[in-house]
Parts: sequence; C-alpha cells; structure tokens
Amino acid sequence: MTTPTPPPVPGSAPTASAEIYDRGYRRYDGPRTGVRGASRSVWVSSVQRALGLRRKFRFKIVPILTILIAYVPAIAFMGIAVLLPSEFAGEVVADYAGYFGLISIAVILFTAFVAPELMSTDRRTGLLGLYMASPLNRGNYLVAKGTALMSVLLLVTMLPIVFLLVGYSFVNLGPDGFGETVELLGRIAAGGVLMSIFFTLIGMAASTLTNRQGFASAGIVMLLIGSGALAGGLVEAAGVRNEVQLASIAGLPFEVIARIFDAPNEPIQDVSTWEAVGAYAAVCLISIAVIAWGYRRLEVTK
Repeated sequence: MTTPTPPPVPGSAPTASAEIYDRGYRRYDGPRTGVRGASRSVWVSSVQRALGLRRKFRFKIVPILTILIAYVPAIAFMGIAVLLPSEFAGEVVADYAGYFGLISIAVILFTAFVAPELMSTDRRTGLLGLYMASPLNRGNYLVAKGTALMSVLLLVTMLPIVFLLVGYSFVNLGPDGFGETVELLGRIAAGGVLMSIFFTLIGMAASTLTNRQGFASAGIVMLLIGSGALAGGLVEAAGVRNEVQLASIAGLPFEVIARIFDAPNEPIQDVSTWEAVGAYAAVCLISIAVIAWGYRRLEVTK
C-alpha cells in the first residue's frame, strides 16, 4: 500500500517524499511433507555440498581428485587386460578384494575433507538451529547427514569395483556363469557398504568433537594413518601378537572385506574372522556413541 504525498505548502521548503510498502505475511498453504520431506531436503543439500555442486570450483577439487584416484586404476587394469594375453593378464591385474585396498587413499581423503564440511559447518554457521526449527529432531538430522555421506562414499567404494567387474567380463577375466556373477556382485556390494558405513561414522564422530573443519580433517587423517603406523610398528619392531594389527583403524574395513572374498591379508591371516568383525563393530559402536554424546549435549538455538 502506498501513502500519497500531500501537496507542498506555498513558500515552504521542499520536503523529501517517502513511500511505505505493506508487504505483510501469508500462511504457507502448500503441501506439508513432514519429517520425511525435511529429511529428504537435508539429504539432497548434503549430497550436493559433498560433491561441490552449485559451488565454486575450489569445492569441487576434492571430489574430482577422489573420483580420479578411485577410477583411474580400474581403467589402467582394464587396458592391461586388453593388451596382454589372458593367461598373463590374470597375474598382473588387481583382484577385487585387493582393489578395495587401492582406493583407501581416495576414501580417507574424501572422508577427511567432506565429513567436516557437512557436519561442522552447520554448527559453526548456526544452520543447525534452522534445521531444528523444522520437523526434524537431532536423530532425524544425523540420519539424513549420515546417509548422504554414505551415499557419496559408495561412489568411490563400490562403483569402481563394479566397473572393474564389467571390464574384466568383456576380456574373459570375469566370473564364469550367471550364478558366480551374482555372488561376486553381492560380495562387492557388501564390501562397499561396510566400507562406506565405517568411514561415514569415523568422519561424523571426528567432526562432532570440533567446529573447526581444519582440526577435524587433521584429526581424521592422524587417527586413520597414525593408528596403522603404530600397530604395524609394534608388530614388526616389538614382536607383539598379530592381533595388534586390528588396532589399525583404517585397515579394519579392508580386513573384513578380505574375509568376505576369502582372501585374508597375510600379516594377520591367523587372526580369526570373528575377531576382525568384532574390532570393526567396536569402532562403529564407539563412533556412534561419540556422535550421540556430542549432539545430545549440544545447545541449539531455534
């Protein structure tokens, strides 16, 4: 609504005119999707943020680098398989269980830089309070964030091995028959999911402890790489039991995956599968406890 300006009085100084706009507020009368819709929105925005979509190029560097590290070796092995005779290529190219180990750097890099970006930023900028003003509670929010990070991690934990399987099949290095193919796909899917869950929880737990992305990223790298170096050093230098190798946080999911493919890693092949699975589960449960504790004590202003 515009208020008309009165006519000037003769002989008076000119006055500045003002216009008043009454915008008002209207109630939202669109569809209300509730918790499910709010969770879906958080999931979509988190996936886009993790991949650097609709953001500046510097935010796309880590996703691009991670994808290159994960997929380029598969392309190289497929090229070797095409160029060499099948009897020689089978001894040179990587196996499926071994390829999970090849992409470990990509997974650690992605976890260290993307998980704090998804978690710490919301707390530092106050965006978490806006999320809590929606139908979401802390549990719904954490589930949406976790599934978003896990979904993106599957792009570098499972799809490269599926890509490798397809390539090997074209050069007669794949499984024999439909049944073996389905079984192998099941093992690849199980390995990719287990690996994604593990690093998702590690990344979220580390990001729960600080609002500083740099500190969280450094903590993730130190935990994953440092624990492996410490465990390996104790076994080789101090001669302790091989079970100490299970203290290598980053190596746990790869050891469980190796057992899924019936190819345990040589340094700890005498460690039982149940011990490896138990250590994996213990780290996951501790990570969940840290996340729950951190967000339960967190004060959120709506």
